[in-house]
Amino acid sequence: MTDEFRITRRAFNALGVASLLAPCISRAQQPYPARPVKVVVTYTPGGANDISARIYAHLLSQDLNQPFVVENKPGASGITGTTYAARSEPDGYTLLLGAGGTMTINPGLFPKLSYDPLKDFTPIGIVARAPLVLVVSPKLPVKNVRELIAYAKSKPEGITFASPGPGTPLHLAGELFTRRTGINAIHIPYRGSAPALNDLMSGQVDMMFDVLSSSIGFINGDKLRALAVSSAERSSYLPDVPTAIEQGVKDFDITSWFGFFAPAGTPPEAIKVLTASLAKAAATPQAREQLAAMAMDPVTADNAALRELVQTEQARWREVIIAAKVKTE
Repeated sequence: MTDEFRITRRAFNALGVASLLAPCISRAQQPYPARPVKVVVTYTPGGANDISARIYAHLLSQDLNQPFVVENKPGASGITGTTYAARSEPDGYTLLLGAGGTMTINPGLFPKLSYDPLKDFTPIGIVARAPLVLVVSPKLPVKNVRELIAYAKSKPEGITFASPGPGTPLHLAGELFTRRTGINAIHIPYRGSAPALNDLMSGQVDMMFDVLSSSIGFINGDKLRALAVSSAERSSYLPDVPTAIEQGVKDFDITSWFGFFAPAGTPPEAIKVLTASLAKAAATPQAREQLAAMAMDPVTADNAALRELVQTEQARWREVIIAAKVKTE
């Protein structure tokens, strides 16, 4: 074998290896995201979780020039989809649209939960928020929280409060309210919000905490009376309704919120890109207009704020769950 042939073969081999490695090197050097991103939603299509995810997926796609595709994985109080996301490859290409129920209530309800919201996920950012609203039937002789408390305390047997089911955020809001106000209120669970609201409007139950989007039409139509919103500040959708805190209920700041999470170990570079893009999306007129249909507001809050929110709310709801002896069916 001549030296000339050896050199030629060596050059050929080097070229072959380089050509095989070139696509990998190219992909490694591409900025994130370099391919489509999956956004897992833990509930069925059409709900607030799903719609919020689709609003932001569309805006992220526009900003980052890659498809962000929503994938619904409902089941088991959000556990099915959240577990799937937690066990996904931490490469930035599977994200989770998380909410208060899955990330802060489930850990207190299920001792053997298949995921840990703080250990198995990296927070990216909060994207939408809305207060709950305390509503009563117009037949009830109360017009504010103070009158409700006085009315409840005048009833030896107490009053009743409805919810769409045990362990739901609306149930726990009612439990926290009774503890903060010292009233005796008996929980009446329903299978969903619609039957609970129907019985509330007919006067068969006394009060209920509800999400704004499902109650605001009944409030504006005088079929329900709003006594308070649950957030620290008034809602722009019900500006004349005071907060519970304004009416003397201490430490009562509850909101329904949605945030993006990634599996733990996702590269910091990807988290940084996503946090910045979500903040940009939240500032758009499209986000505000489309979230307004659910009486929600866009939020710009980074991953540190989301982590703190999850930690704080986990501790609060665990305390309520234990005190109220809440059990799921």
